[in-house]
Amino acid sequence: MARDHARILTAIWRDPDFRALDVGGQHAYLALVSQEALTYAGVLDYRPGRIAALSKGNTASKVERAIRSLAAARFVVLDEQTEELLARTYVRYDGVMDRVNMGKAVGRAIDKIVSLNLRAAVLTELGRHYAEKPTLAGWDGLAEVNADAMNHVTAMASTIPLPMASGMATAMASGKA
Repeated sequence: MARDHARILTAIWRDPDFRALDVGGQHAYLALVSQEALTYAGVLDYRPGRIAALSKGNTASKVERAIRSLAAARFVVLDEQTEELLARTYVRYDGVMDRVNMGKAVGRAIDKIVSLNLRAAVLTELGRHYAEKPTLAGWDGLAEVNADAMNHVTAMASTIPLPMASGMATAMASGKA
């Protein structure tokens, strides 16, 4: 079943990393996460022309620049070889792991990711999410349809210190960006 809505948390406007993006980067991010074709793992085919066609006066080259700024700020992970893009924190903030069946959908979506880099990034984000919220119902669904992914998530979560710092602002403040 295709997505019919997108969850955009109002807190995005209090995120200093998001506010540091120019209007093109912000628009591109909102356009990406609201695409019907975005999978439950947060992956979308990378087609700048298609995103550009959604706004009058936009071009594929403008979208490409915006996506590069999003990648530099760690909002997306881009694999140009497989033509896939990941909205990096989608699996943590969209609520997909709140329900068993959505956890199953995430597990099936992970199996369809061609890029090994994007697959690793999704599993990393799921590991972070599991470390913070290990009792969500979706973990049962993920384990049911994709035991390998769930094993990776739990193993990764055990290595993540809590509380976690997140975002570029924290990385920049610590000098690790």
